Amino acid sequence: MPDNAQLARTRVVPMTTGTTAIPMPAAPVPTAAYDRAVWERALLTSTVRRDLRLLGLILSHHADAAGCLPAGGIQHAESLCALMRMEGRKVRQALNELELAHFIRRPNLHTWPRRDIVRPITLTLPTVAAVRTGPEHPGEAIR
Repeated sequence: MPDNAQLARTRVVPMTTGTTAIPMPAAPVPTAAYDRAVWERALLTSTVRRDLRLLGLILSHHADAAGCLPAGGIQHAESLCALMRMEGRKVRQALNELELAHFIRRPNLHTWPRRDIVRPITLTLPTVAAVRTGPEHPGEAIR
């Protein structure tokens, strides 16, 4: 009998002879390398608010070649407040909204062991459905 970890890595394949299925290893999820230009293009053509776009551009400017900002880096709310000229509450809310829009990924707040160090951020691309491909309205041109 397979354990839970093995079941999580399997996919069900229907058989033509009946309704039984054979567990098979799941196909690995392709991981694309981080490309700053592609990430910024996705951010700028998305439907997120302007302040989220500004925050995203600041994060991408400070990210390393892999799209990561290490723990305790520039992503501290006070540092971002000075750069964005916004209050801390709004910066933290914008970070949460970027995470909900799948533009950034952070470790879970409740399992992060160090409360005195800000969590690391990884810049990620959202699914294609979350990115706008056409003008928001007829008078707007795609940048």
